[in-house]
Amino acid sequence: MTTPRRRLVVASILLVLEAVFFALFVTESVAGAIVAVGFTCLALWLHVVLHECGHLVVAKLLRLQVIAVRIAPFTGWRSEVSVRPAPSATALPLRMVLFYLGGPLTNLCTATVLGAATALMGTPLTRVALIGAALAAALLGLVNLVPWTSPHSDGRNLLRWLSAPTATTAALRAAYYQEEINRTLRTITHGEFDDGHAGDPVLDGNDPRLALVAFQRRWSTGHGHSTADLIADAERLAALARADSTDPRAAAAIGQVLSVQFGLWYLYAAVVTRSPVAHREVLEIWELAQLGYHVQPHRLSARVAMSLAHLLNQRPEHARSLVLDVQPGIDPADLCSVAFLLRAIAECHLGNHADADAHVRAAGGNFRQLTQVVAATQAADPVPPMFAPAPMAAT
Repeated sequence: MTTPRRRLVVASILLVLEAVFFALFVTESVAGAIVAVGFTCLALWLHVVLHECGHLVVAKLLRLQVIAVRIAPFTGWRSEVSVRPAPSATALPLRMVLFYLGGPLTNLCTATVLGAATALMGTPLTRVALIGAALAAALLGLVNLVPWTSPHSDGRNLLRWLSAPTATTAALRAAYYQEEINRTLRTITHGEFDDGHAGDPVLDGNDPRLALVAFQRRWSTGHGHSTADLIADAERLAALARADSTDPRAAAAIGQVLSVQFGLWYLYAAVVTRSPVAHREVLEIWELAQLGYHVQPHRLSARVAMSLAHLLNQRPEHARSLVLDVQPGIDPADLCSVAFLLRAIAECHLGNHADADAHVRAAGGNFRQLTQVVAATQAADPVPPMFAPAPMAAT
C-alpha cells in the first residue's frame, strides 16, 4: 500500500471512530450511532462528487477546456477535474482562480445549508447526521484550500495563480512547448527501435538504442527530476553517440533527438524569453545534428535537426535550404509542420515576412507554441540574436 493510501485509511478510521463516539454521546443509542455514522460516510462521498462538480461547472462557465474528470474517493487515487487552459486566453489568472475556488466553495456552501437545516430537525439522530455531513463538507472544503496539504491541492494552485500569475502562465506555455517537442521526438524515432525491452534510464555502457528509448521515456512522461538530471543524461547519451563502437544509425537517431530537444529550447530562450545561450552550446547542437545528417542526409528528421542548428548559428539561408523540399502526405505530418515553422523563422530572419506567413499557414495549427515563436520573431525589431555574444576580453 502506498504512503498516500495508508494516510487515507488512517484518516478514515479516525474519522469514523470520532463520529461513533460523538453519535453515541448525543443519541445514547448504538443503532442510532451506526445510522448517523453511515450517513456521514455516505455524505463524505457525495461531498467529493459535489466538489468535483463545482470545478466542472465553473470550467464550463468560464470556457476552460476540460480534458479529464476523475472521481475516485476512498481508493487512494486523486479525484480531479483536469483542464487545459490556453496561455493566451483573456483574464486567464482570474479564470484559473475561480476554477480552483469552485470545488471548495461548493463544499462550504453545502456545509452552510446542512448546518442551517439542523435547526429545522426535531430528532437528535437527524441533527447528528446533518451535523456530521455539514462538518465533513466544511472540512473537505477547508482542507483543499490549505496550500501545504498536497502539491496538487486547490490551495496550492490558487497560491500560484494569485502570487505569480505571469510566471505561472509562462510555465504553462513552456509545458505546452515541451509537449510539442515530445511529439516531434516521437515522430523522429517512430519505427527506429523496439522499446519493449527498454529498462533503466541512460547509463554508461548501455546499448545506445535502449539508452535512447529510456531517455525519451523518462523525460517525455515526466519521470525526470530536474534540469541537472536531464543534462547529465543527455551528456551520457551524447557520449554513446560519439563512441566509435556505436552503430551509425543509432548515433544518427541520438544526434537528431538531442539536437531537436535542446535546439528547440535554445530557440525558445532566444526568441521568447530573450535569454540566448552561449555560442558553445549552439556548436554542441551543430555537432549533434551533423551526426544524423551525415548518415541520413535525405531524411526529413535529419534535415529538420540540421536546419535548426543552422538557425541557432544565425545562418538562415542554410536553414531555409534544408527544408525547401518538404512533402506533406509523404513525410510525417508533425515533422512537416515543424519544418514549415522553422522555414518561417528563417524567412523572418531574411526579411521575407509574406513567405513566413505562407509557411505558418502551411504548418496548420497543431504546433501552437512553436507558431508563437514564429510570431515573436516576426514582431521583433531587430530580429533577436540566436546566441549570446562572447564576453569581451579584459584589457
